[in-house]
Amino acid sequence: MIRRTASWPLQSISRSGHARTSPGQAPGSPHRALASAGLGAILGFLLGVTTLIAASPCAASQLLVPSAGTADTALSGATVAEPRTATGAMFSNPAALTLFDEITVNASTAVSFADARVNAPAPSPYDETNSVLVLAPGLGVALPGKGSWHYGFALYGSVGEKFDYDADPAAGVENPFFSEAGIFTFAAGVAYRVNNRLSLGAAVTPLFGLSHMRYTLGGVPFHYRINGPGIQGMLGLRFEPCEGLALGLGVRTPGRVWMDGDMKLGEDRQDVDLELEMPAQVFVGVTKHLGERVTVSLAGRWTDASSLGDSIIEFEVTDAADAPFVPAAKDEWLVSGGVEYACNDLLTLRLGFLHANAIVGDKGASPLVFDTRDTRLSAGFSLNFDSWSIDFMAGHGFRDSREIEADEALILPGRYSVEGQVAMLGITWRH
Repeated sequence: MIRRTASWPLQSISRSGHARTSPGQAPGSPHRALASAGLGAILGFLLGVTTLIAASPCAASQLLVPSAGTADTALSGATVAEPRTATGAMFSNPAALTLFDEITVNASTAVSFADARVNAPAPSPYDETNSVLVLAPGLGVALPGKGSWHYGFALYGSVGEKFDYDADPAAGVENPFFSEAGIFTFAAGVAYRVNNRLSLGAAVTPLFGLSHMRYTLGGVPFHYRINGPGIQGMLGLRFEPCEGLALGLGVRTPGRVWMDGDMKLGEDRQDVDLELEMPAQVFVGVTKHLGERVTVSLAGRWTDASSLGDSIIEFEVTDAADAPFVPAAKDEWLVSGGVEYACNDLLTLRLGFLHANAIVGDKGASPLVFDTRDTRLSAGFSLNFDSWSIDFMAGHGFRDSREIEADEALILPGRYSVEGQVAMLGITWRH
């Protein structure tokens, strides 16, 4: 629990968390960005969403993970009813573990590059591009058990997520900002084949989150590292109403990550705590085989992203800097589709697309964290051999922009835009 033993003055920060205007500072000017307690909310959101996206390099609405596994990501995560890898099954529908009748191990690595630009021409020119490179490994195992039981394990996480902004005094940004965060996910699941048409599954997902933050708020330097464990669960169902047609349902339960640490405050130190509420998710999907070579998959997902606002970053002494985890989050709605073509026993081609809305509201977007609508195209292939295969995919997120008006901007009004690319290489072994 947080021990509140004193109140630390935050200079221009009021107890309500709003910045007081300094002499000679116009309301709504860019200088307000690093002098406003609203920054605390932005930093909290940044911390959380980076822990969310760290599980995958390719994120719907740029902030939430759409898929795991190279072959599944080549189909844009539309494989809820029929995942292509053990990692994909553990991510969206553990009931699909019953598809793996052999011991199957898949490993992947990914490189993702995101290019986020903020263009705020008034009152002071501010045009900055933040380029972020993410490396993300992944591992999945599917084990057929006795009778109708199947088991699965998956590990997916990011080597690092980093945001680093220099100060720009000419635009009113007097202090630099640095943030890196990640989450490591280990999932263990079980599935049971009820009959030839119906399978049920469940999984438990231990989590470990960490973050390193450095920024200035109200003249007080904040530099801290927090980390800690978490937990989440998942249920799945897979049903084949007829031959060649499969339906899938996955439900990720609400979860929580408990992070804590401390930071230097003058000659003393203060505790920093965050109970990060991981949002519930519902996955639905359908896969249809059109003959022996062509497979079409469609999927949709709802994420209770608005619940992220229930998480609060709490400081032991500087409680005026406490802030909601996300100031203006909206639920995510994602749709995806994919087509797979088996050219022959050696080569399989894949093509996918997805679209998702932005989850950061206009009043929560800032130069430090934002997203846009996410429209993405992906393609890939597999080279299949007797007991193993090589998977590759590449994807492009098309640039989209949004205008943040002055009366809605938390920090800086202007045009916010994002685009990105991802490439993944995976290997699957069967025995």
